[in-house]
Amino acid sequence: MKLTSAFVSVLLFIFFLNSPFASLAQRVAKIKNSNHYTPDSTLTDRQVDNLFAFAKVYGYVKYFYPLKDKEHINWNFVATAGTQKIISAENSVALRDSLTAFFRPIAPLLKISSNPEAAEILSKKALQSTLDATESSGRYYYNYHEGLGQDKQDLPPVSRIITSSLYKSKTLEADQQTYFHLVTAGTILPVDSLYSAQIGEDLFCSLPLVLTEKNYENNQAYKRHRKKYKPNLNLHHDRIANLVILWNIFQHFHPYLENTGGWNKVFFRTMKQASPAMDKNSFAKLQYALIASLKDGHANIANSNSIGIYKRPTLPAIETGWIEGQIVVTKVNMTDTTIQQGDILEKIDSVEANVAVENLKKYTSSADEHNLDLIAGERVLSWQKTVSLKITDSAGNRKDAMLSRNPKLKKVVKPATIRKLDNNIYLLDASTLNEKEIETNLTELKQAKGIIVDLRTRPSANFLTGVLPYFIKAEVETGNWFIPHYTFPDQVNVKYKPTGKYVIKPNGKYLNAAKVFLIGHHTFSYGETCAEVIDHYKLGKTIGWYTASTNGNINFSGIGKQQTTWTGMKVMKRDGSPYHGVGIKPEILVEPNLHDIRSGKASEVEAAIKYLTGY
Repeated sequence: MKLTSAFVSVLLFIFFLNSPFASLAQRVAKIKNSNHYTPDSTLTDRQVDNLFAFAKVYGYVKYFYPLKDKEHINWNFVATAGTQKIISAENSVALRDSLTAFFRPIAPLLKISSNPEAAEILSKKALQSTLDATESSGRYYYNYHEGLGQDKQDLPPVSRIITSSLYKSKTLEADQQTYFHLVTAGTILPVDSLYSAQIGEDLFCSLPLVLTEKNYENNQAYKRHRKKYKPNLNLHHDRIANLVILWNIFQHFHPYLENTGGWNKVFFRTMKQASPAMDKNSFAKLQYALIASLKDGHANIANSNSIGIYKRPTLPAIETGWIEGQIVVTKVNMTDTTIQQGDILEKIDSVEANVAVENLKKYTSSADEHNLDLIAGERVLSWQKTVSLKITDSAGNRKDAMLSRNPKLKKVVKPATIRKLDNNIYLLDASTLNEKEIETNLTELKQAKGIIVDLRTRPSANFLTGVLPYFIKAEVETGNWFIPHYTFPDQVNVKYKPTGKYVIKPNGKYLNAAKVFLIGHHTFSYGETCAEVIDHYKLGKTIGWYTASTNGNINFSGIGKQQTTWTGMKVMKRDGSPYHGVGIKPEILVEPNLHDIRSGKASEVEAAIKYLTGY
């Protein structure tokens, strides 16, 4: 019999209303269509404690409880429904019961208890019935993460493609021989053992990280949790769920979490500031503050779009920098203005400029403390909707200026990739430099007194394999990159496995001139890969400022209409010491100065010329 689409819809609706999942869906629908759970003030200490306990259990179940077809579970929905279910618990007993009731349909062998011993006894009792099946079945299931491969469904295609080859999450099946080998190696827990953790002052969670075939196959949670659900960040409860999801991503999968100074503290601090009275901009700042706590230059959060999180930046009307402890106009890109390069910004929309920088640093994620002022000094105007400025010019005169929303911009003239300076010195722009450019100018470069290579912005894709061979006499290779492999929560027992290096060979066309490589706080990620090779093999003198100390491929996760990024790899120096937060310190340290800005000179280039000419 051929069923009409309308008839099928009615049948599905009746089935859904009678399913165990329906009540959960109806509850959230009721919340979304009313002001049922919108507190009048910030969260109480009890509510934040409840949310922390939920967040811990949510992360354990989502990422480490072996669930069949867990990719079909809508974890955004689980987070929103769960926070609403448990937030009103009046005490630890009520919280325990709420958590147990909520997670039982998803993770039936997970146990919540008031003390760790009771949790272990209860969980082992529940697991005891599986031991006979263990003997006969010989099939075991556990979660294995190479970085984080989950949370990709909401990402735009470009972001998914970028991460899919590097980061993977999967539930693996092990036969009996493999199982015993993994247990002996400490890679997984035995099937009758539990992972236990404290989730509150007097509350503990225990769960198996490995399941037998019977328990794995019998769990049909994925069929009941396929609900399509997109978080709406105009709603307070969806915002709370968003913070729970964000916090968990980094709790289990950020390789430098120790740099935060206490990730649990970040959770409590963030939730205490999550007021329902927040407007959209205030909540965005709260998210940025959470991200800033990671101290990771790759860490970011933004609305998803068709091309991914990184858009080509638009030319700002004026560019600013942190120079000699103040905000200075470093470039003017607009016409019809009295603002000049070298002007000092005193106030921005009636806020003292230095205060504005200090405020912005709270929302800026940087691995290197040396660079925070510089980054905030450059971004300080980008956070303003309307900008009125109070300025002091080079003559000491004070003046007012306004930045229009739609300023008339000057025509941008991109400097040549290879420029000849005085004294037969050549300046090479690494951002556009490629093999073809060098070949075109090879005769001149071979006769140069000195070569300055500007690595202060992202080098061209061809730089490492196409350009670097002109600067080396022997084979070189890139540094130490590692993919974290996780089988335990809370970054316990992480295995770091090396990923492929680049080996670069000389091309027989070595440029013999003395070389300087300019580096700075925008020498970042791929740029640091290039700079690290140059620094390690001493291919030339490094001049400028500290690099961003952020390297290793990024990872992406999607949460509804948002996506977040962070450093997914661990990168170490050649001697095994940390690279993240340390980076490369130039051999000659140069800070831009006000005199050079006003005279149109680049301090780093001037220092490079001085080094190459000997005066």
